[in-house]
Amino acid sequence: MTATGPLELQDPVLVRDASRTTLSGRVDGHELYFRTDAGHGLAFGAEPFLCAMLLPAMEQARDIVIPATLTASARFLANLDRLQDVYTVWYPAFRKIAIDVRIRPDEAPADERGRGLFFSGGLDACHSLQKYGASIDTLVYVRGIDMQLDDDALYRQCLEGNIEIAEACGKSLLAIESNVRFFIRKLSRDGIGWGVAQGCGLGSLANALGLPVISISSSAAYDDLAPQGSHPLTDPLCSSDRVRIEHVGCESRRHEKLLEVAADDFLLQRIRVCWQDRGLNCGECEKCLRFRMALTLAGLRSRNFEPLTDYAELDKAPIDSPTHYLDWEDNLRLARVMGNEAASRELERRLRRYRSRQLIKQADELWFGGILRRLGRRTAP
Repeated sequence: MTATGPLELQDPVLVRDASRTTLSGRVDGHELYFRTDAGHGLAFGAEPFLCAMLLPAMEQARDIVIPATLTASARFLANLDRLQDVYTVWYPAFRKIAIDVRIRPDEAPADERGRGLFFSGGLDACHSLQKYGASIDTLVYVRGIDMQLDDDALYRQCLEGNIEIAEACGKSLLAIESNVRFFIRKLSRDGIGWGVAQGCGLGSLANALGLPVISISSSAAYDDLAPQGSHPLTDPLCSSDRVRIEHVGCESRRHEKLLEVAADDFLLQRIRVCWQDRGLNCGECEKCLRFRMALTLAGLRSRNFEPLTDYAELDKAPIDSPTHYLDWEDNLRLARVMGNEAASRELERRLRRYRSRQLIKQADELWFGGILRRLGRRTAP
Protein backbone atom coordinates (compact mmCIF):
# COMPACT_ATOMS: atom_id res chain seq x y z
CA MET A 1 0.00 0.00 0.00
CA THR A 2 1.39 3.41 -0.97
CA ALA A 3 1.70 6.53 1.16
CA THR A 4 -1.31 8.05 -0.56
CA GLY A 5 -3.51 5.42 1.03
CA PRO A 6 -6.07 3.15 -0.57
CA LEU A 7 -8.98 4.04 -2.79
CA GLU A 8 -11.98 3.53 -0.52
CA LEU A 9 -15.55 3.21 -1.69
CA GLN A 10 -17.81 5.20 0.62
CA ASP A 11 -21.58 5.38 1.10
CA PRO A 12 -22.69 2.79 -1.47
CA VAL A 13 -26.46 2.86 -1.70
CA LEU A 14 -29.27 1.48 -3.86
CA VAL A 15 -32.33 3.72 -3.93
CA ARG A 16 -35.66 2.90 -5.58
CA ASP A 17 -38.53 5.32 -5.94
CA ALA A 18 -41.62 5.55 -8.11
CA SER A 19 -39.74 6.71 -11.22
CA ARG A 20 -36.19 5.32 -11.10
CA THR A 21 -33.58 3.08 -9.51
CA THR A 22 -30.15 4.49 -8.62
CA LEU A 23 -26.97 2.74 -7.50
CA SER A 24 -24.26 5.10 -6.29
CA GLY A 25 -21.17 5.53 -4.14
CA ARG A 26 -18.25 7.93 -3.64
CA VAL A 27 -14.49 7.53 -4.04
CA ASP A 28 -12.03 10.30 -3.18
CA GLY A 29 -14.95 12.72 -3.20
CA HIS A 30 -16.12 11.71 -6.69
CA GLU A 31 -19.58 10.22 -7.10
CA LEU A 32 -20.18 7.20 -9.33
CA TYR A 33 -23.79 6.44 -10.22
CA PHE A 34 -25.94 4.18 -12.37
CA ARG A 35 -29.60 5.03 -12.98
CA THR A 36 -32.47 3.26 -14.73
CA ASP A 37 -36.20 3.68 -14.69
CA ALA A 38 -38.24 1.97 -12.00
CA GLY A 39 -39.04 -0.97 -14.23
CA HIS A 40 -35.52 -2.38 -14.10
CA GLY A 41 -33.56 -3.10 -10.95
CA LEU A 42 -29.83 -2.76 -10.40
CA ALA A 43 -27.45 -5.15 -8.65
CA PHE A 44 -26.27 -4.03 -5.21
CA GLY A 45 -22.82 -5.58 -5.24
CA ALA A 46 -19.16 -4.62 -5.26
CA GLU A 47 -18.54 -5.62 -8.88
CA PRO A 48 -19.78 -2.41 -10.62
CA PHE A 49 -17.64 -0.25 -8.35
CA LEU A 50 -14.55 -2.44 -8.60
CA CYS A 51 -14.60 -2.37 -12.40
CA ALA A 52 -14.75 1.42 -12.37
CA MET A 53 -12.08 1.84 -9.67
CA LEU A 54 -9.55 -0.69 -10.97
CA LEU A 55 -7.61 1.31 -13.57
CA PRO A 56 -7.23 4.52 -11.51
CA ALA A 57 -6.09 2.37 -8.58
CA MET A 58 -3.50 0.58 -10.73
CA GLU A 59 -2.29 3.85 -12.24
CA GLN A 60 -1.79 5.36 -8.78
CA ALA A 61 -0.57 2.11 -7.15
CA ARG A 62 -3.34 2.34 -4.54
CA ASP A 63 -5.11 -0.67 -3.07
CA ILE A 64 -8.92 -0.77 -3.11
CA VAL A 65 -11.11 -1.06 -0.01
CA ILE A 66 -14.80 -1.92 -0.31
CA PRO A 67 -17.11 -1.60 2.74
CA ALA A 68 -18.45 -4.78 4.31
CA THR A 69 -21.99 -4.02 3.15
CA LEU A 70 -20.98 -5.17 -0.35
CA THR A 71 -19.59 -8.48 -1.57
CA ALA A 72 -17.95 -9.75 -4.77
CA SER A 73 -17.93 -13.25 -6.16
CA ALA A 74 -14.82 -15.40 -6.04
CA ARG A 75 -14.95 -15.88 -9.82
CA PHE A 76 -15.09 -12.14 -10.43
CA LEU A 77 -12.08 -11.49 -8.20
CA ALA A 78 -10.10 -14.25 -9.95
CA ASN A 79 -10.95 -12.62 -13.28
CA LEU A 80 -9.87 -9.21 -12.00
CA ASP A 81 -6.54 -10.70 -10.89
CA ARG A 82 -5.94 -11.97 -14.44
CA LEU A 83 -7.08 -8.63 -15.83
CA GLN A 84 -4.46 -6.86 -13.74
CA ASP A 85 -1.81 -9.21 -15.12
CA VAL A 86 -2.75 -8.16 -18.65
CA TYR A 87 -2.83 -4.44 -17.88
CA THR A 88 0.56 -4.43 -16.17
CA VAL A 89 2.05 -5.88 -19.38
CA TRP A 90 0.14 -3.53 -21.69
CA TYR A 91 0.74 -0.43 -19.56
CA PRO A 92 4.07 -0.74 -17.67
CA ALA A 93 3.31 2.31 -15.49
CA PHE A 94 0.36 0.45 -13.95
CA ARG A 95 0.94 -1.54 -10.77
CA LYS A 96 -0.90 -4.59 -9.51
CA ILE A 97 -2.94 -3.72 -6.43
CA ALA A 98 -4.74 -5.58 -3.65
CA ILE A 99 -8.52 -5.58 -3.22
CA ASP A 100 -10.07 -5.71 0.25
CA VAL A 101 -13.66 -6.94 -0.16
CA ARG A 102 -15.89 -9.57 1.39
CA ILE A 103 -16.09 -12.62 -0.87
CA ARG A 104 -19.34 -14.43 -1.50
CA PRO A 105 -19.60 -17.97 -2.89
CA ASP A 106 -20.21 -18.25 -6.62
CA GLU A 107 -23.77 -18.92 -7.71
CA ALA A 108 -24.90 -21.28 -10.45
CA PRO A 109 -25.06 -19.48 -13.83
CA ALA A 110 -28.45 -18.02 -14.66
CA ASP A 111 -30.33 -19.29 -17.69
CA GLU A 112 -29.83 -17.59 -21.03
CA ARG A 113 -32.89 -15.35 -20.73
CA GLY A 114 -31.83 -11.73 -20.53
CA ARG A 115 -29.15 -11.65 -23.20
CA GLY A 116 -28.18 -8.06 -23.96
CA LEU A 117 -26.12 -6.06 -26.44
CA PHE A 118 -24.60 -2.66 -25.71
CA PHE A 119 -26.16 -0.59 -28.48
CA SER A 120 -25.28 3.00 -29.39
CA GLY A 121 -26.64 2.84 -32.93
CA GLY A 122 -23.17 2.74 -34.50
CA LEU A 123 -21.88 0.47 -37.26
CA ASP A 124 -20.31 -2.13 -34.95
CA ALA A 125 -23.45 -2.46 -32.81
CA CYS A 126 -25.75 -2.57 -35.86
CA HIS A 127 -23.60 -5.34 -37.35
CA SER A 128 -23.76 -7.31 -34.08
CA LEU A 129 -27.54 -6.87 -33.97
CA GLN A 130 -27.85 -8.04 -37.56
CA LYS A 131 -25.52 -11.03 -37.14
CA TYR A 132 -26.32 -12.20 -33.60
CA GLY A 133 -29.82 -10.79 -33.21
CA ALA A 134 -31.50 -14.18 -32.96
CA SER A 135 -29.86 -14.75 -29.56
CA ILE A 136 -30.30 -11.18 -28.25
CA ASP A 137 -33.46 -9.95 -26.56
CA THR A 138 -32.35 -6.61 -25.05
CA LEU A 139 -30.53 -3.62 -26.51
CA VAL A 140 -28.76 -1.59 -23.82
CA TYR A 141 -28.38 2.12 -24.55
CA VAL A 142 -26.15 4.10 -22.18
CA ARG A 143 -26.50 7.80 -21.59
CA GLY A 144 -23.10 9.27 -20.72
CA ILE A 145 -20.81 7.27 -23.03
CA ASP A 146 -21.15 8.81 -26.50
CA MET A 147 -22.42 12.22 -25.39
CA GLN A 148 -22.29 14.63 -22.48
CA LEU A 149 -24.72 13.95 -19.66
CA ASP A 150 -26.38 17.36 -19.88
CA ASP A 151 -27.38 17.21 -23.56
CA ASP A 152 -31.05 16.34 -23.07
CA ALA A 153 -32.16 17.09 -26.63
CA LEU A 154 -29.53 14.90 -28.28
CA TYR A 155 -30.16 12.11 -25.78
CA ARG A 156 -33.89 12.09 -26.54
CA GLN A 157 -33.17 12.08 -30.28
CA CYS A 158 -30.76 9.14 -29.98
CA LEU A 159 -33.04 7.27 -27.59
CA GLU A 160 -36.02 7.59 -29.94
CA GLY A 161 -33.93 6.31 -32.83
CA ASN A 162 -32.69 3.31 -30.86
CA ILE A 163 -36.21 2.51 -29.63
CA GLU A 164 -37.33 2.56 -33.26
CA ILE A 165 -34.59 0.05 -34.15
CA ALA A 166 -35.37 -2.16 -31.15
CA GLU A 167 -39.08 -2.28 -31.94
CA ALA A 168 -38.46 -3.04 -35.62
CA CYS A 169 -36.14 -5.89 -34.67
CA GLY A 170 -38.44 -7.30 -31.98
CA LYS A 171 -36.14 -6.42 -29.07
CA SER A 172 -36.66 -4.52 -25.85
CA LEU A 173 -34.56 -1.43 -25.17
CA LEU A 174 -33.08 -0.86 -21.73
CA ALA A 175 -31.82 2.68 -21.12
CA ILE A 176 -29.32 3.36 -18.35
CA GLU A 177 -27.61 6.59 -17.36
CA SER A 178 -24.16 6.61 -15.75
CA ASN A 179 -21.22 8.94 -15.26
CA VAL A 180 -18.72 6.05 -15.24
CA ARG A 181 -16.75 7.46 -18.19
CA PHE A 182 -16.29 10.81 -16.44
CA PHE A 183 -15.78 9.18 -13.05
CA ILE A 184 -12.79 7.17 -14.28
CA ARG A 185 -11.24 10.25 -15.85
CA LYS A 186 -11.71 12.33 -12.68
CA LEU A 187 -10.52 9.59 -10.34
CA SER A 188 -7.39 9.15 -12.47
CA ARG A 189 -6.80 12.92 -12.45
CA ASP A 190 -7.35 13.02 -16.22
CA GLY A 191 -4.74 10.30 -16.67
CA ILE A 192 -7.03 7.62 -18.17
CA GLY A 193 -9.29 8.30 -21.12
CA TRP A 194 -12.08 6.17 -22.52
CA GLY A 195 -9.72 4.66 -25.08
CA VAL A 196 -8.07 2.76 -22.22
CA ALA A 197 -11.03 2.56 -19.82
CA GLN A 198 -13.81 1.41 -22.16
CA GLY A 199 -13.76 -2.29 -21.27
CA CYS A 200 -13.79 -1.68 -17.51
CA GLY A 201 -16.40 1.05 -17.90
CA LEU A 202 -18.74 -1.21 -19.85
CA GLY A 203 -17.96 -4.03 -17.41
CA SER A 204 -19.07 -1.75 -14.61
CA LEU A 205 -22.36 -1.09 -16.39
CA ALA A 206 -22.87 -4.77 -17.22
CA ASN A 207 -22.45 -5.81 -13.60
CA ALA A 208 -24.78 -3.05 -12.41
CA LEU A 209 -27.49 -4.16 -14.83
CA GLY A 210 -27.11 -7.84 -13.96
CA LEU A 211 -28.17 -9.31 -17.31
CA PRO A 212 -26.94 -12.93 -17.42
CA VAL A 213 -25.16 -12.39 -20.76
CA ILE A 214 -24.21 -9.13 -22.46
CA SER A 215 -22.15 -8.49 -25.60
CA ILE A 216 -19.72 -5.71 -26.47
CA SER A 217 -19.15 -5.11 -30.19
CA SER A 218 -15.59 -5.10 -31.44
CA SER A 219 -14.20 -2.14 -33.37
CA ALA A 220 -11.17 -4.08 -34.67
CA ALA A 221 -10.66 -7.27 -36.64
CA TYR A 222 -8.48 -10.05 -35.25
CA ASP A 223 -5.37 -9.04 -37.18
CA ASP A 224 -5.67 -5.39 -36.12
CA LEU A 225 -5.94 -6.04 -32.39
CA ALA A 226 -3.65 -4.09 -30.07
CA PRO A 227 -3.79 -3.04 -26.41
CA GLN A 228 -6.89 -0.92 -26.07
CA GLY A 229 -9.82 -0.30 -23.76
CA SER A 230 -12.19 -2.84 -25.27
CA HIS A 231 -10.55 -6.11 -26.36
CA PRO A 232 -11.63 -9.76 -26.69
CA LEU A 233 -8.95 -10.76 -24.18
CA THR A 234 -9.90 -8.31 -21.43
CA ASP A 235 -13.63 -7.58 -21.73
CA PRO A 236 -14.67 -11.09 -20.57
CA LEU A 237 -12.44 -10.66 -17.50
CA CYS A 238 -14.99 -8.23 -16.05
CA SER A 239 -17.46 -11.14 -15.88
CA SER A 240 -18.76 -12.53 -12.61
CA ASP A 241 -20.69 -15.65 -11.67
CA ARG A 242 -23.93 -13.76 -12.39
CA VAL A 243 -22.91 -11.82 -15.52
CA ARG A 244 -21.04 -13.14 -18.55
CA ILE A 245 -19.52 -10.50 -20.83
CA GLU A 246 -18.72 -11.37 -24.43
CA HIS A 247 -16.70 -9.46 -27.03
CA VAL A 248 -18.08 -10.10 -30.52
CA GLY A 249 -17.40 -9.10 -34.12
CA CYS A 250 -13.61 -9.47 -34.52
CA GLU A 251 -14.14 -11.78 -37.47
CA SER A 252 -15.16 -8.85 -39.71
CA ARG A 253 -13.37 -5.70 -40.81
CA ARG A 254 -15.17 -2.36 -40.70
CA HIS A 255 -15.80 -2.16 -44.44
CA GLU A 256 -17.09 -5.74 -44.41
CA LYS A 257 -19.49 -4.82 -41.62
CA LEU A 258 -20.71 -1.85 -43.66
CA LEU A 259 -21.37 -3.97 -46.74
CA GLU A 260 -23.25 -6.53 -44.63
CA VAL A 261 -25.33 -3.96 -42.73
CA ALA A 262 -26.20 -2.29 -46.05
CA ALA A 263 -28.33 -5.33 -46.85
CA ASP A 264 -30.77 -3.93 -44.25
CA ASP A 265 -31.58 -0.40 -45.42
CA PHE A 266 -33.62 0.25 -42.27
CA LEU A 267 -30.46 -0.04 -40.16
CA LEU A 268 -28.25 1.76 -42.67
CA GLN A 269 -30.50 4.84 -42.62
CA ARG A 270 -30.29 5.10 -38.81
CA ILE A 271 -26.57 4.64 -38.09
CA ARG A 272 -24.96 7.18 -35.78
CA VAL A 273 -21.16 7.27 -35.41
CA CYS A 274 -20.44 10.75 -34.01
CA TRP A 275 -19.25 11.65 -30.49
CA GLN A 276 -19.11 15.43 -30.97
CA ASP A 277 -22.45 16.45 -29.41
CA ARG A 278 -23.37 18.39 -32.56
CA GLY A 279 -26.48 16.54 -33.64
CA LEU A 280 -26.77 12.89 -34.57
CA ASN A 281 -23.70 13.14 -36.82
CA CYS A 282 -21.70 16.33 -37.23
CA GLY A 283 -20.33 15.22 -40.62
CA GLU A 284 -16.95 16.88 -40.00
CA CYS A 285 -15.14 14.96 -37.25
CA GLU A 286 -12.69 12.16 -38.01
CA LYS A 287 -15.28 9.41 -37.46
CA CYS A 288 -17.92 11.11 -39.59
CA LEU A 289 -15.51 11.87 -42.44
CA ARG A 290 -14.19 8.31 -42.43
CA PHE A 291 -17.70 6.87 -42.47
CA ARG A 292 -18.89 9.30 -45.15
CA MET A 293 -16.00 8.21 -47.35
CA ALA A 294 -16.76 4.53 -46.75
CA LEU A 295 -20.41 5.07 -47.71
CA THR A 296 -19.40 6.94 -50.87
CA LEU A 297 -16.84 4.31 -51.85
CA ALA A 298 -19.43 1.55 -51.41
CA GLY A 299 -22.01 3.47 -53.45
CA LEU A 300 -24.34 3.72 -50.46
CA ARG A 301 -26.49 6.55 -49.12
CA SER A 302 -27.62 7.16 -45.55
CA ARG A 303 -30.01 9.94 -44.59
CA ASN A 304 -27.69 10.99 -41.75
CA PHE A 305 -24.62 11.63 -43.95
CA GLU A 306 -23.76 13.68 -47.01
CA PRO A 307 -21.63 11.93 -49.66
CA LEU A 308 -17.90 12.74 -49.54
CA THR A 309 -16.82 13.84 -52.99
CA ASP A 310 -14.13 16.42 -52.23
CA TYR A 311 -11.03 14.78 -50.75
CA ALA A 312 -9.89 18.17 -49.44
CA GLU A 313 -12.43 17.64 -46.65
CA LEU A 314 -10.15 14.93 -45.30
CA ASP A 315 -7.69 17.63 -44.24
CA LYS A 316 -10.00 18.16 -41.25
CA ALA A 317 -9.11 14.63 -40.07
CA PRO A 318 -5.34 14.12 -40.26
CA ILE A 319 -4.13 10.63 -39.43
CA ASP A 320 -2.39 11.14 -36.08
CA SER A 321 -2.45 7.81 -34.23
CA PRO A 322 -1.95 4.08 -34.92
CA THR A 323 -5.68 3.52 -34.37
CA HIS A 324 -6.62 6.15 -36.94
CA TYR A 325 -4.06 4.66 -39.34
CA LEU A 326 -5.74 1.24 -39.13
CA ASP A 327 -9.19 2.77 -39.54
CA TRP A 328 -8.21 4.69 -42.69
CA GLU A 329 -6.27 1.71 -44.01
CA ASP A 330 -9.56 -0.16 -43.93
CA ASN A 331 -11.08 2.53 -46.14
CA LEU A 332 -8.17 1.89 -48.51
CA ARG A 333 -9.11 -1.79 -48.59
CA LEU A 334 -12.67 -0.80 -49.47
CA ALA A 335 -11.44 1.54 -52.24
CA ARG A 336 -9.46 -1.32 -53.74
CA VAL A 337 -12.39 -3.73 -53.46
CA MET A 338 -14.58 -1.21 -55.30
CA GLY A 339 -11.90 -0.54 -57.92
CA ASN A 340 -11.73 3.18 -57.11
CA GLU A 341 -8.21 4.13 -58.22
CA ALA A 342 -8.50 7.85 -57.42
CA ALA A 343 -9.60 7.16 -53.83
CA SER A 344 -6.90 4.51 -53.48
CA ARG A 345 -4.19 6.98 -54.52
CA GLU A 346 -5.49 9.65 -52.15
CA LEU A 347 -5.64 7.28 -49.19
CA GLU A 348 -2.23 5.78 -49.99
CA ARG A 349 -0.79 9.31 -50.01
CA ARG A 350 -2.28 10.16 -46.63
CA LEU A 351 -1.22 6.84 -45.07
CA ARG A 352 2.29 7.25 -46.50
CA ARG A 353 2.52 10.73 -44.97
CA TYR A 354 1.72 9.26 -41.54
CA ARG A 355 4.34 6.51 -41.95
CA SER A 356 6.94 9.11 -42.96
CA ARG A 357 6.23 11.22 -39.88
CA GLN A 358 6.56 8.17 -37.67
CA LEU A 359 9.86 7.22 -39.34
CA ILE A 360 11.25 10.71 -38.74
CA LYS A 361 10.21 10.52 -35.07
CA GLN A 362 11.91 7.14 -34.67
CA ALA A 363 15.08 8.34 -36.39
CA ASP A 364 15.14 11.45 -34.18
CA GLU A 365 14.90 9.34 -31.02
CA LEU A 366 17.40 6.72 -32.23
CA TRP A 367 20.09 8.92 -33.74
CA PHE A 368 19.59 12.38 -32.21
CA GLY A 369 18.13 11.59 -28.78
CA GLY A 370 14.89 13.48 -29.50
CA ILE A 371 16.50 16.85 -30.27
CA LEU A 372 14.15 17.54 -33.21
CA ARG A 373 11.14 16.86 -31.02
CA ARG A 374 12.41 19.26 -28.35
CA LEU A 375 13.22 21.97 -30.91
CA GLY A 376 9.72 21.62 -32.34
CA ARG A 377 8.22 22.22 -28.92
CA ARG A 378 10.33 25.35 -28.39
CA THR A 379 9.33 26.87 -31.74
CA ALA A 380 5.64 25.99 -31.45
CA PRO A 381 3.42 29.12 -31.06
